[in-house]
Amino acid sequence: MFILSIEKEIIVRTLHPDDAEELFNLLERNRARLRPWIHPTALPETAQATRKFTIECFFNSLDDPFDAMDSPYFPEVGHHFRNLNPPMEMGIWVNGSLAGEVALSWLNESPAVAEFGYWLAEDFERRGIITRCVRALMDHTIDHMDIEQFLIGCALNNQRSRAVPERLGYRLHTTVPNGEVVGEFTYDRVIYGIQSTAWREQNKAHVQNS
Repeated sequence: MFILSIEKEIIVRTLHPDDAEELFNLLERNRARLRPWIHPTALPETAQATRKFTIECFFNSLDDPFDAMDSPYFPEVGHHFRNLNPPMEMGIWVNGSLAGEVALSWLNESPAVAEFGYWLAEDFERRGIITRCVRALMDHTIDHMDIEQFLIGCALNNQRSRAVPERLGYRLHTTVPNGEVVGEFTYDRVIYGIQSTAWREQNKAHVQNS
């Protein structure tokens, strides 16, 4: 399992089947406000579906995909087909409480390019938690996974999601008309990006000027 300490009170780590109940309860409390922005596959509708989701997240984190077959959780999902570059689906814990999720996925055609997705429960908003998590994950993946570029895409009018890449110095690459489809909702999609080299130079300049 992957785990990364962001700050004293914040950690991100791989979602595990033991997190299923806490995740489902958090989703239930925030489902109405998340539904317009988050793809339905990331918002399981039942406790059973949530547990299956966490099992698959855990299986995707295993170094050897065949280890999933020996896991006691394998019979619960019936099968597990792992992608070549499975996403990292991580929970965000703040002072021991699950606060949301952050996911990092790789483009199949370019595994050196990674894309972030995220959501946060209402009680934890306006504290810069997602920004801090994305910043730390960028540094970690550049150092340990040879990522050369990061992307963040979201709906044009999702101002909270857009604020994260804008705070971190990403550039707006393009706007795709009707490019963001979330269940029954369709929006124009904005795509932000930053090169790893630019991120390093930006941080170096920040440290020198502080």
